Amino acid sequence: MIELITFNEFLGRLAQTFDASTIEAVKGPTSLYGGLILGLLFGIVLQKARLCKYDIVSGLFRLQDFTVFRVGTPILMVSVVLIFIFKDTGVFELHVPKTVIVPQIIGGLLFGAGIAIMGYCPGTAAGALGEGSLDAIPSILGMISGAVLYAEFFHDSWENTFLKWGAVGGKTFFEILNINHWYLIVLFLLMLTMFLIATTMFDIFIVFLRRTFNLFMELTDALEEKVPPATKPYAVSTLETVRKFRQNLRDLFK
Repeated sequence: MIELITFNEFLGRLAQTFDASTIEAVKGPTSLYGGLILGLLFGIVLQKARLCKYDIVSGLFRLQDFTVFRVGTPILMVSVVLIFIFKDTGVFELHVPKTVIVPQIIGGLLFGAGIAIMGYCPGTAAGALGEGSLDAIPSILGMISGAVLYAEFFHDSWENTFLKWGAVGGKTFFEILNINHWYLIVLFLLMLTMFLIATTMFDIFIVFLRRTFNLFMELTDALEEKVPPATKPYAVSTLETVRKFRQNLRDLFK
């Protein structure tokens, strides 16, 4: 049964959010200041990599643009190495979130479908809005609305049912396999390197096909100009065949 909160309860939650003690609790070395700085740096990377463009993100799901992979894969590789170097040197502790297989798989599929439809993820949507892309506004509003609806109407009722399906705890692969984490990290880095090479080669292959197609179009255009049908009647059928072939190629590469 869905229960709506009262207006007074809503105002109470809002007051707690902006209460002086709440704001004071987030100050310090792990405060919002650090998040602000990291957010600015992350936004610069997104903007410079052109990941705040709708065509770039949506092109990933159409298998037409792998810029997201080419930018995200090196960032992931560097992040994994730095995180475990800091962990091993005692700079910070690693707190692994709990793994719950069923809701995380379903949530991941819904999240991916939302990105494919909107053309933005939460980070790129904020970056796109900063660039002045107004189509990011419905995306941001939708994300906020979805989070509020889930938190208010579904989380509490699912906490002991759906959100427990497939719970395996906060264990890592290193703990499950009982091996040194650097062995798996090196293997993971090799896999990411091969993946990065594969996506780059795929882009090169697509560019080669497009250039070959454009060259063929230019050659057939030159053939039509050099062989007038009026003086060489036998060329009419040949040119008509070429025109049909070119149109089929254009339809294929649309």
